[in-house]
Amino acid sequence: MTESIAEPSSNHLDMLDFWAKSGRGDATVPMHSVAHHSLDVAAAAAMLLPELRLPPGIAPQTLVAMVALHDIGKFTRTFQAKVPALCPPSLGPFVPPPAGNPHDATGYALLAGPLSAQMEPLFANWRDRAQRRPLLRAITGHHGRPPSEPQMSLPTSVACATCRSAASACVDALLRVLAPPPFPQLGDNEQASLAWWLAGLTIVADWVGSGSWFTPVAAQAHADLGAYWQTIALPRALRALAAAGLRRSTLAPHSGLSVLFPEIQTPRPLQVWADSVPLPHGPTLFVIEDITGAGKTEAALVLAHRLMVAGRGQGLFFALPTMATANAMYGRLAQAYGRMFAAASHPSLVLAHGRRMLDPRFTDSILAPAADADRSDGPDAADLPASAQCAAWIADDRRKAFLAEIGVGTIDQALLAVLPSRHAMLRLFGLSQRVLVVDEAHAYDAYMGEELKVLLRFQAALGGSAIVLSATLTAAQRAALAAAFRRGLQDEDTPLSPTETAYPLATVVSRDAILTRPVAMAEGLRRRVAIHRVASAEVAVDTIVEAAQAGASVAWVRNAVDDAIEACNLLRARGLEPMLFHARFAMGDRLTRENEVLQTFGKESTQSQRTGRVLVATQVVEQSLDLDFDLMVSDLAPADLLIQRAGRIWRHVCRVRPLDAPRLLLLTPEPIADPPANWLGAASRRTSAVYADHAVLWRSARALLDAGEIVVPDNIRALVEAAYDRDAPGAEPPGLDRAAFNAEGRRLKDQGVALLNLLPFEPPYRRDAGAWEPDVHTPTRLGERQTVMRLARIEGGRLVPWCGNGDARLRDWALSEISLRAARVAGPAPDEQAQGLVETERQSWPRWDQEIPVLVLRPAGTGWQGVVLDQQQNRLAVGYDPAYGMVFLAALPG
Repeated sequence: MTESIAEPSSNHLDMLDFWAKSGRGDATVPMHSVAHHSLDVAAAAAMLLPELRLPPGIAPQTLVAMVALHDIGKFTRTFQAKVPALCPPSLGPFVPPPAGNPHDATGYALLAGPLSAQMEPLFANWRDRAQRRPLLRAITGHHGRPPSEPQMSLPTSVACATCRSAASACVDALLRVLAPPPFPQLGDNEQASLAWWLAGLTIVADWVGSGSWFTPVAAQAHADLGAYWQTIALPRALRALAAAGLRRSTLAPHSGLSVLFPEIQTPRPLQVWADSVPLPHGPTLFVIEDITGAGKTEAALVLAHRLMVAGRGQGLFFALPTMATANAMYGRLAQAYGRMFAAASHPSLVLAHGRRMLDPRFTDSILAPAADADRSDGPDAADLPASAQCAAWIADDRRKAFLAEIGVGTIDQALLAVLPSRHAMLRLFGLSQRVLVVDEAHAYDAYMGEELKVLLRFQAALGGSAIVLSATLTAAQRAALAAAFRRGLQDEDTPLSPTETAYPLATVVSRDAILTRPVAMAEGLRRRVAIHRVASAEVAVDTIVEAAQAGASVAWVRNAVDDAIEACNLLRARGLEPMLFHARFAMGDRLTRENEVLQTFGKESTQSQRTGRVLVATQVVEQSLDLDFDLMVSDLAPADLLIQRAGRIWRHVCRVRPLDAPRLLLLTPEPIADPPANWLGAASRRTSAVYADHAVLWRSARALLDAGEIVVPDNIRALVEAAYDRDAPGAEPPGLDRAAFNAEGRRLKDQGVALLNLLPFEPPYRRDAGAWEPDVHTPTRLGERQTVMRLARIEGGRLVPWCGNGDARLRDWALSEISLRAARVAGPAPDEQAQGLVETERQSWPRWDQEIPVLVLRPAGTGWQGVVLDQQQNRLAVGYDPAYGMVFLAALPG
């Protein structure tokens, strides 16, 4: 694999006869040569680099030259034969080449072996040619995954002598035009960081350089590659980046919190800290721990803007735990993000999650598809609305959303960057150029916690900064996040002691030091929430009815959907009309219900909207939704989650309160000193399934009821630590040993599975690191598998989607999807009467949607019913109602 190619003879086939792109449609030029396409992509990289924060010590020309070599694998018989009419005549009569041998793998093999000598100008400072391989994988694996490792020399049936001579001539020509200085000597960590970064850059440059902005040219008419580079490739690339929405918008200078958020009249201490804390040099991690409602979002945006103005990020990506919280954050940022940029700028704001196209606020913000750069017609960018600029080619794909200046999405979209999924390195590259903001960091389980730590390591190693927000991190979690970031900085010698007990707390992690600073609590947020135990659901109902009749707004947070539905029925039997909010709705109904909840109990709700209203909900209201209640009843949960829920009690100041004090009523058995194994009891059987570590629940109940109140901020840290401290005297009752042991085993297993699945930082970007499947097939969570179905009904002899108004049928079908636990529902039961209608409708769906099963609902009394199958193929009747969601009714005869 290390033989070199001699200078090609004068009668060898001109390299310009090898094609890279075939002509489009009625193009007068049938093909675009490999050499010219290579310069197009190199020009795209050259225009991108001034917009980016570059790896230190490496000349931009060197990076551009590496990108130019990305398609060298097209100098092969296997690629050229893809369009026989364009196959170079010097390759002789057309002979079908052997199957396989994709051009990414053949390019890697050529650069690592026969063309090694031609690569010397780039690697003159590197003695070991094996060191080059990560960078060669990075540039040749530009279609979403690394190329396969070459096992032997390429056969002549794939890369004949003519192909190799042309490839050699092309490498020499490209390096003459681009004149790159060699790479400096790099350490192992620096090489790995560069490989991951370069892989992402190559993908973006190839996307731009392959676009319609670069029309084919007649190769022999442009044989002077230096002239083509200067007069055609570079000007086209400049226009292409502008048309694609990839030119960086001008930032507004940071003038303080009052400019970013003029509505904040009195900044809170955390926000003042964010506006003034010195920014360390290099990649930095900020960990902010403060109570719900303390202004963490605004503080994070202030910090992010300061980092961006300091050249430490092109933009930011806000990662949240759920689609609901991402939607809510998208709405908040849509009102404020423009102030981060100069008035004449048009920054892009993108929502990134699996159902983003169902949010009209996002779809309404997407511009028409970008026109060819050479065209002058179409709307002037200055005439386009600045509320949410979003180029269509970015909006159409969640991966490309990481190239937008402001991205909002679920944490899953960010975590895919550290899993062996297609285009993971594009996500890494995009995130490294942005400030990563992770909200609700306490909300992630053991598996996702490991993913987050690896993500922070990559972010630091690739030069990016991050901000982590939480109301209830444990000290051990904070230390683990800091250690992961320091590992990315290659500095693990400064441990962070997990003994800091101040709350609120701000931690700054950089290469220089780890600094913690207590932050004062805003006076308006200091409060006491009294905690009382409720022994039964019946007592809870009595209390809620009494409070609602007094005019209070009340929330009852339940741990399972079925418990929430039962609670709703109990309250309706007492004359109330509670709202019900959980995850077992069709997506369209869920979005409608989410908006209704925010309108009734959100920050902008009026007193008349709230008075006497009751919400029964599951954990969907636990995180990031800005809701406010006069009274809350909650099922028992771990203490940190209960504190989160309690943060929705008396959240907004200056409201009229019909009750004398904020209270949290905890529906829990008595935390007796020696609880038996069945301590939770039959009434809490669903809670026991949701939270498997019953010792954590017992410690949480004991700590909260012993304290008798949540005192913000005084006892927040103590309550959280008490819930998770297994080593304190009496913290592990013998009766709960088995449940605690099993839960700990599952936690360790999940961590182990995560470590097996996650991308290794070194060696970088290898094919054997995983399956590299499409991201939709790469799970970021180990939670229970879900069965996704589409709900439908029959109208006028035709199948119609449950949700929507018929204006956009594909969107309506997506809005009609519902997710159910696969352990409970395997899918819809066979429906012979509707089968023909279903098959007819499916023909109009995109190919990747046609396997989604359809559950046909039919009128039954005042509602709708259907039939599903469980995992044992037993038939179950289900009901559906827009107010209740999916309800399981009864088993049916086979």
